[in-house]
Amino acid sequence: MKQRIRQCFGKAASSYSKAASVQRVVARNCASLCPKEDFRTVLDIGSGVGFLHNELRERISYSNYISLDLVRPMLWEQRDSGASLVAADGEELPFAAESFDLLVSSSAMQWYGAPELTIPRSFEVLKSGGRFAIAIFTHGTLAELADVSARTGFGSVKELKPSSFYMELFDNMSGLKVDYASEEHVEFFPSVKHFLKQHKMTGAVASSEKISWGREKYRRFVEEYENLYRGESGIKASYKVFLAYGRKL
Repeated sequence: MKQRIRQCFGKAASSYSKAASVQRVVARNCASLCPKEDFRTVLDIGSGVGFLHNELRERISYSNYISLDLVRPMLWEQRDSGASLVAADGEELPFAAESFDLLVSSSAMQWYGAPELTIPRSFEVLKSGGRFAIAIFTHGTLAELADVSARTGFGSVKELKPSSFYMELFDNMSGLKVDYASEEHVEFFPSVKHFLKQHKMTGAVASSEKISWGREKYRRFVEEYENLYRGESGIKASYKVFLAYGRKL
């Protein structure tokens, strides 16, 4: 799965900023949960093209901002941002314990293979008294796409974990004072073709486990999506987000 993530997001690096409108909003909302303070060291896990950094540098001050991502071409899009770029796996952080004053991550941890183990380990690098803000896409994201894919056999969508999974995970992590929030975003597209193109431009097709490009299945897919999920504003696509924020005791 990690290799597919590298491939799909690597190909989408140059188009991501234009296409990932929901991810941009989620980053803005995640940043708003960080207090307006001075943080000497900041770690941004799964930083992508730098949406979260762009929001935070208008809100906080810091001495060193580490942008970490699995996908080098995504990091390269941040080459003029002033952040220190680190190509590494968020599930295997290359930092010592108690290294950072602020830990942030937006639209990344849903890709973790073993979040029940690696999300708690991520907090080992946060200093006592350090702050954090995390945003994760959850079950119900692209529910329309998942439904029509299941009906027609055209493509598939990775099953995301529900918000309750992450809430229970954070509740069981000792030494945190944590609050939660949730969001739902809905986008509309002029056609199914436009939606699929923009979805591909974000790299999120990495979540598709099996893809069938048969012409007949594609025709059925478009027809079903149009019939089920077209409204006055266009083709519907939904996104659900879990947010956790607070400080390490």
